[in-house]
Amino acid sequence: MPAEDTVHRWASPQRSYGHYYEDIFVVIQVEQLLYRLPVALLKKRSRVFSDLFSLPRSGSICSTEGLSDGELIILHGYSSREFNCLLDYLFGRSPNDTQAGSKSQCSVPFLISLLKMSSVFKISDGKSYAIAEMETHPELDLATKLQLCFQYNLVQWLTPAFQQLISLPIEELREEDVLKIPSKILHSFIQVKHQMTTHRLTLASIPPPAMAGFACHTPLTCADTWERAWKEGPAEMLRHPDTFYSGREILDQLESVEISDVCDSCRDFSVINVKESGSLLLEEHFIENKITELASWLAVL
Repeated sequence: MPAEDTVHRWASPQRSYGHYYEDIFVVIQVEQLLYRLPVALLKKRSRVFSDLFSLPRSGSICSTEGLSDGELIILHGYSSREFNCLLDYLFGRSPNDTQAGSKSQCSVPFLISLLKMSSVFKISDGKSYAIAEMETHPELDLATKLQLCFQYNLVQWLTPAFQQLISLPIEELREEDVLKIPSKILHSFIQVKHQMTTHRLTLASIPPPAMAGFACHTPLTCADTWERAWKEGPAEMLRHPDTFYSGREILDQLESVEISDVCDSCRDFSVINVKESGSLLLEEHFIENKITELASWLAVL
């Protein structure tokens, strides 16, 4: 018999480091529901449960705590609905499965509960899963996203969410949205909106100067027409009551449109002057500066 076969036949089997589970169950009460759960899995997935079940047990009561319905462990302050969401995730059961093998996107309430409970019990993969699933979830509304951004320090959500908030007219915010959005973020929104409104009204009322081109033979006519074209075009877009046009959209429109009675030389020089002044893009700096301020605020919470 080859030596290699002898080694395989008589060598003592070793316990798997990651998947050799003890056959011990614990009974946990959340609200009015009892759960009988494997200790090994809870310890493996949760830092909180790992610390809890690793504590030394002494005395008759402590040594049997959680081992039966009569001596259970009570988790106060949590809802059984949210705890169910956590267990469904830990045990691989999708809450949306209607038949074997079916799989659909988890609901926003389920993912919010999973995020909350994973944060409480230090389950990093559960938290990461909930965040990743909600980031582009079509049913997650903006106010809730900003609320979660604040509650769970989700700095990666801040920039797109705040930019989306800024694009909304103030009057479109519902009362329930205002109550959800953290006061610091809501105040920042109002500040930036005020900055932008003041700046846009100034741009609309004071046209940028027409720049005379080297080849222009009618600079006064070009200047007069440029001012009138500004008031009829970009100025109207800046203060449009129903549609929000960003400064970048207005600049793109200005670069592509032809203005009758303004020579090409004057038009090109005047558009370049507007572009280099940065006046139409200043609102982007208002937003960027406020996002930087909010990110610093979140970082120290």
